Amino acid sequence: RLQDQLRVYKTVQAIRKNPRKLDEIAFYPVHDKRRETPAYKNVHKKMVRDQDRPCLICGVRNSSLKDPKTNTYGAKAMETHHHVIEWALANAISVEKFNKHLLPHLRKRHPNRHEYKQDFSQKQLLDWVDHHEDNLWVLCDVHHRAKYLGIHEITFPIWGPMDLLGDDFEDYVRAEIGKLKGKR
Repeated sequence: RLQDQLRVYKTVQAIRKNPRKLDEIAFYPVHDKRRETPAYKNVHKKMVRDQDRPCLICGVRNSSLKDPKTNTYGAKAMETHHHVIEWALANAISVEKFNKHLLPHLRKRHPNRHEYKQDFSQKQLLDWVDHHEDNLWVLCDVHHRAKYLGIHEITFPIWGPMDLLGDDFEDYVRAEIGKLKGKR
């Protein structure tokens, strides 16, 4: 027991916090107010409800939101995140650059997908950004939008490996975030 406490103490002493403020200006082109298109609703339903895909970070699923054993972050909803191209940036994306830079990677990753055989038109690009599965990740609301944990709230180098953290480190991070929330 004492050895366990000593190990935890040494681990915590070795953790280095690096609090910082991100000075960011997000530039978005003029666009309509975000509304869910019928095609987006269908793909979202397919990924979240029909396929019951897990959150990429914590693994909770729509079917397990009410189970505290599997919903360890207390998520309330499953959401889809536009991960390659943010929806609000769609009107700023050059279809020529998309076809030159991104489409070859999509073709290589999905060689049998018919939609990647030809270059995209502007409409195809906008549709792909809005509702294609290859531009959507399933995330719980916590890992999508929550302060200190959501992909929209922290930098990707910190968010990206969150699903790989060791249990002891994850517990430490959650405790530290809990302390910060208590200060509000």
